[in-house]
Amino acid sequence: GMVGEFEKPKFFRYDAKTCAHGRSEKTGCSQCIDICSTQAIRADGNHVKVEPHLCMGCGACATVCPSGAMGYAYPAVTDTGARVKALLKTYLAAGGKDACLLLHDEHGRKLVEQAGRRGSGGKARKTLAGAGAGLPARVIPLELHHVASTGLDTWLAMLALGANQVAVLLTGEEAPEYADALARQMAVGQAILEGMGYGGNHLMCIRTASGNGISSTAAGAGAAGALDAALWALLPAQGVAKPATFNVAAEKRATLEFAIEHLARHAPRPVEVIALPKGAPYGALKINTETCTLCLSCVGACPASALMDNQETPQLRFVERNCVQCGLCEVTCPEKAITLVPQLNLTETAKKPVVLNEAQPFHCVRCGKAFGTRQMVDAMTTRLTAHSMFSGKVALRRLQMCADCRVVDMMENKDEVSILGDAAPGAKS
Repeated sequence: GMVGEFEKPKFFRYDAKTCAHGRSEKTGCSQCIDICSTQAIRADGNHVKVEPHLCMGCGACATVCPSGAMGYAYPAVTDTGARVKALLKTYLAAGGKDACLLLHDEHGRKLVEQAGRRGSGGKARKTLAGAGAGLPARVIPLELHHVASTGLDTWLAMLALGANQVAVLLTGEEAPEYADALARQMAVGQAILEGMGYGGNHLMCIRTASGNGISSTAAGAGAAGALDAALWALLPAQGVAKPATFNVAAEKRATLEFAIEHLARHAPRPVEVIALPKGAPYGALKINTETCTLCLSCVGACPASALMDNQETPQLRFVERNCVQCGLCEVTCPEKAITLVPQLNLTETAKKPVVLNEAQPFHCVRCGKAFGTRQMVDAMTTRLTAHSMFSGKVALRRLQMCADCRVVDMMENKDEVSILGDAAPGAKS
């Protein structure tokens, strides 16, 4: 109803600290770049940059972001969560059962309004399952700014808050990459629910024939008919016995934690670990201990603090619940010793550091201080034996010293110092 000139809203929020795009010029996650239909997102070193004037506000970047670094700011996720919570609470208080939330945007609004209505002249469309009866009573339409603005975190929260199913209406007006991304997110969510023992289909996309340039009355009627038939044919799934009371948080991972914990608490079948499809935002790591030298380059690459070292002893530790499966550790590892394992661990061990690999410490041959692992020092010595600069026993022995002792040993060796000092200008040492 407003007319005039208004400042373009900023639809997104970006936290570079938790972004899993890149580290040390290595690329991990690029899902937000790949899915943006307006090319508003581009790589910017180890992070990404969004041009707000190109952003159309679809929210797909926040939907596919595994870490929550890219978030949907307008409309706020917390506002959408509050709407859903109030809606479901009112529906359940009135005696409603098996609520199916039908998520749609302005393109799908007319189809929702037309679905189930009688045709001209008062004659019902006999070919439709629910002709003339309106939408099924358990179907609750919920209009969004864009259908791609909700994802795994929001859907699981809706189911935890009392919804039986979540259906996303796709009219064909949205870009193809959006439909593919939603399907992948739903596959992850459905795997989690089935792993917990919840029967039935809880997450689905309903595709209609409208869009793609078809705007005739006949096409619109056909699309509405397809929606009507799909909704009436939709069988209820198995929902939670007791709706949750939490509020949807602005942080994606926090909302996922709340929803998954509630769904697991009321799950029909107790389960500890659920296998997930590739690309899921949860998972573990498999370490090849034969090739891992504990160089800990993966620790520096991890944006989610899932990988960590131990100051007391050579160890590689891992907190599974923090892992976003971005793959930065995998591409950073010089020994190619890391493999991603997409899964959801529901045990308490997922929240605690576990040791993935540990090794015998190597002590400096000069002062006796531990400064690395024996495996790493042995591998380094073996590789550099054939190098001309390490052909002598003194140079090789220096590889077995800590950083301080190496400097002291070089300064005590007068011959090496004089040779370096007499080097020709511009010569490389």
